[in-house]
Amino acid sequence: RWLKHSPIRAAALLITLITILFTALTLAIGPAVVNVTSLDEEDWSRLTALSSLLGLGFALGAGVAVLLEFSDATDSRNLGLYQDIYEKFMSDEAVQARRHIYALADLPAGEGQQAAIEAVLADLQARRAIKYTLNQIDYFGFMVERDWVTTDEIVGWLSPVVVKIWAKIGPLVEYECTQRPEEPDYYSAARNLADECRRWRDKHTPGWERIA
Repeated sequence: RWLKHSPIRAAALLITLITILFTALTLAIGPAVVNVTSLDEEDWSRLTALSSLLGLGFALGAGVAVLLEFSDATDSRNLGLYQDIYEKFMSDEAVQARRHIYALADLPAGEGQQAAIEAVLADLQARRAIKYTLNQIDYFGFMVERDWVTTDEIVGWLSPVVVKIWAKIGPLVEYECTQRPEEPDYYSAARNLADECRRWRDKHTPGWERIA
């Protein structure tokens, strides 16, 4: 990544390595190569060692070039995934679903919560909005779990919305989990992503719960 984001330093590093190798080679055997027959066994050993070192330098340069090319391909893939996430996340249907969820009353803790949850789930429009949004978060969480996107960057970008949404629907999901003991992985990627987003905000935005 250092080389990828610093192409001038990468080029300077390669040029410096090659220059040092050529300089060392010239200083070491320059006087002797004028007359090859004058090279003794020690000179030939030095020439062989320096030739190997020069080959290593070129190999390192080629390796850096391959790494940069691979980094470009990875960036292109990530950009495509980010664009896909953005389009899904910012579609009219997704925005409307989130607005509907934001408008829901906060679920009470403890006694009365189950009745409130059942009332929300009885609302067809609310259930559709929750299902749509939950499927999206689960999809994003699945990509994060598979390392198909740069985790810290995508979690940081999604965290404000995911945390705000999860404050509304998290108890609903946990309630559904208790009703489905045969499905321990029920929306597990979404639940894991919500936890990741909370941890990210705890680390990077201390006191965010008081601000929200």
